[in-house]
Amino acid sequence: MERNVCRGWGRVLVGVILTLLWVAPASADEKALLAAIDEQAGGCKAVSQRIFQYKELGQQEFKSSQLLMDELRKLGFSVAGDLKVPDDLIKGGVAKTAFRAELNGKGPGPTVALMLEYDALANGHSCGHNLIATSGLLAAAGLAKLMKDTPGRLLVVGTPDEERGSLGGGKTALLEGGHFQGADVVLITHPEGYWSTDQRFLAMKRATFVFKGKSAHAASAPHKGVNALRAAILTYNCADMLREHLRQDVRIHGIIKKGGEAVNVVPALAEIEFAARAIDTATMEDAYRKVVNCAKAAELGSGATLEFKEPRAYLKAPVAVPVLKEFMLARIKAQGVPEKEIRDKENFGSSDLGNVAHAYPTFNLSFKIAPFGTAGHSDAMREAAGSEEGWKATVTAAKTIASAAYELLNNPAKVKEIQESFKEAKAKEGK
Repeated sequence: MERNVCRGWGRVLVGVILTLLWVAPASADEKALLAAIDEQAGGCKAVSQRIFQYKELGQQEFKSSQLLMDELRKLGFSVAGDLKVPDDLIKGGVAKTAFRAELNGKGPGPTVALMLEYDALANGHSCGHNLIATSGLLAAAGLAKLMKDTPGRLLVVGTPDEERGSLGGGKTALLEGGHFQGADVVLITHPEGYWSTDQRFLAMKRATFVFKGKSAHAASAPHKGVNALRAAILTYNCADMLREHLRQDVRIHGIIKKGGEAVNVVPALAEIEFAARAIDTATMEDAYRKVVNCAKAAELGSGATLEFKEPRAYLKAPVAVPVLKEFMLARIKAQGVPEKEIRDKENFGSSDLGNVAHAYPTFNLSFKIAPFGTAGHSDAMREAAGSEEGWKATVTAAKTIASAAYELLNNPAKVKEIQESFKEAKAKEGK
């Protein structure tokens, strides 16, 4: 009995020794990775400041994208710009400010993709896309130093026009163009007023309804007219009546864009626009169909003619991957971020990031550059995106996604586990 116990402890001791021998090189490699990021941080900070100053709007980010492509080429990446996309999403069928960069490792292995965003808003980089671009660039710079001894492939995708993603010219066009093809896991960052692993975004689809009626004098002959504005109002009221019977995360919001030209003329034309949103794509689609039915009912009830065409592009919700979230949480903590500063989102927006995260296992790391409660797209967030404190947080974010990418490249079993978790979560969507 005692002999068996000793043998058991012996096996445990051997296992511990083997584990330590295996972990030590990985730990040394990670230190080398983080050191490489520190070495490259100054140059990437200068890139961030230039993009901040360029403040180029969506589809106009020519200087920002060229700067990023030049930097990636210096790191040894093969880089392609002017990416082909469907021409009904981007006129001419070319995303002129998008790019795809690749760097192969020492042999076969997983493909980890990093996404970079770099478009600004009217008030500058008030969403911090200069930091999204350069946190990804900095992570790529650190990884590039180790790729010759690392299996797999690193893919960097420059994604323009995120702020108008629902129009289809950003990540939606790149997805349909096949420019994420081969990615096993996708990583991106986003500056906020907090650190978070919360992957929730709202799926969103727009609907524009045009009603055509018949004009007539509103005082002397209203019976000869067909009031298109009434159809728009009926649609609006019908949509409002749906709210009681929709899940609490569903959002339906609309405006009347056209409703007549003169008060004494029966409006012959009215236009109303809605957006339907929900925390998952299937639920949003259900709400959207109900809003469309409201417009059809208004057509029937008013006698006006409805013109409606479902939009070519819309925003999907990310598929949250529990295994990937747990994996990334460990990476965040490893970079010294206190757990008390990591929180779930309280408010949700929509992004074309969701389209990528609906197609591939994706993680969006929210990192803190401003006090909690600082509004996105505000002047205060813009100032944080150009601040020294904002850059320090960006370096931490870069180290987090770089260390995660490095571990995934070296651990195909973990990648497979993440992909299986993604498939399982996607199958449960909306249920």
